[in-house]
Amino acid sequence: MTAKEHGKKEPAKKERDLDEALKESFPASDPPSQEDPDRPKK
Repeated sequence: MTAKEHGKKEPAKKERDLDEALKESFPASDPPSQEDPDRPKK
């Protein structure tokens, strides 16, 4: 297996930490209603 293939299965620690931070900022069970990240700011 090449390093590239291994990278796809196991993301770098930085990417994992970033993903966890995003999950904490925008929990799927309770999404922010006032600041929707998918909506453009007016």
